[in-house]
Amino acid sequence: MTPGVTGRDVKDVFKKFVNNYDILEHSDKIIQTGVMESNDPILKSIVSHFIEKYGKALKDSIEKGDEFEQLHCKYLEEWLGYMKYFYTLGGTCEFKKNLWIKYIHKPWRKVESLFHIGNLACNFNADKFSSSFESEFINFSCNDNNIMSPIIPVSVGFALFGISLICMFLYKELSENFLWNSDENAENNINELSYHPTRN
Repeated sequence: MTPGVTGRDVKDVFKKFVNNYDILEHSDKIIQTGVMESNDPILKSIVSHFIEKYGKALKDSIEKGDEFEQLHCKYLEEWLGYMKYFYTLGGTCEFKKNLWIKYIHKPWRKVESLFHIGNLACNFNADKFSSSFESEFINFSCNDNNIMSPIIPVSVGFALFGISLICMFLYKELSENFLWNSDENAENNINELSYHPTRN
């Protein structure tokens, strides 16, 4: 850390970076990424938060001086690295990796040039992926070319078979009880009729 920057300054910068944005100040730059074409709300959120964070960090660095630029870059690089790891599953999900490159890495230089007040000297490495995610945590629908797991149709088939057996058993039991009860009622009615002689 550069001299003159205190722990309190670091805390203030961190608070600025984790807040939510009700009003997007840099929506024109977000649109320039092309992310609005995507159907992925998580990617849209990452792109909009990244550009808003970058814009706020750039404005703060200009207001407070160059000693804050290094601190801003550190937080932005760590935040973007975490988001990249989270979204692309450590670079193991090819489909999401391609979306990341298309909507964050490729348009970044163009978006960065739209900030007319200058740029931060950050190294985002938006195209580098670690490929270190456990394969058992990867969702089968992560990659676009994966098909549905065959376990699900088998499970549904067994569940439907079990439900149909239970329904047949209950139907048989209930219908036998109903018929048995209706026969008893009919016999009782006949017996009542035969034991009551007619009175004249």
